[in-house]
Amino acid sequence: MLEPLVLSGAAACAVGLKQAGEARPRAATHISAELSVVSDHRRGGVTQSDNAPALQGRIDIRHESGWSAGAFATSMHARRGSNAQVSLFGSRRFEFGEIHLTLGATAVIFVGGDADPFAIAQASVSHPIGPIDATFAVNYAPPQESLDGDDGLNIGLRARTPLGRINGAPLTAAASVGWSEGEFAMGAETKLDWSAGITTQIDDVEFGLAYVDNDLSDDRGEAGLVFSITRRF
Repeated sequence: MLEPLVLSGAAACAVGLKQAGEARPRAATHISAELSVVSDHRRGGVTQSDNAPALQGRIDIRHESGWSAGAFATSMHARRGSNAQVSLFGSRRFEFGEIHLTLGATAVIFVGGDADPFAIAQASVSHPIGPIDATFAVNYAPPQESLDGDDGLNIGLRARTPLGRINGAPLTAAASVGWSEGEFAMGAETKLDWSAGITTQIDDVEFGLAYVDNDLSDDRGEAGLVFSITRRF
């Protein structure tokens, strides 16, 4: 994890300098980054890398006011000849006690091939249920030329909960289920996908194993195990 940045005010002048021993202001902006290798890049339960490993990176910039922005990049081989995808996103988080509401948008850009970029509006609500952190999310892509004039809708539920420790390393279980229609159904009228997995972390490195599946009837509906290694900075 990178050290938090401290947002400074106007440059100090000779008159009124703070005493040397005075504490610095509390950090308001936080930057984090991660680099991952996954055995298969899957979105909505469907491989986006032809069942091959993918290299991924992410950076997040968060402000204590609730605003955040960032980028995610991954190698891929599954959309009109593209060999990489970059997602640029921004959001605003609102807190109501233990309920967290996040509203945001993402621009999806493809590198290589002839796929055009498209935009997604997003909303999610998170709330702890006992030891479980649960998140309900809605992603909607309005009709766009890059989606052949179609729209896309995905509704998903994700949950995570700690399981304890093994030799001092924390274990976390995670599960998700998603329902899609339109462009996000990937050619079907609707699509259902689900996953279940476990992660453990040693120092700044996370190891994960997940079972991922969907209800598509063609070869894209094949289930798979996805192994991941993530280094956080």
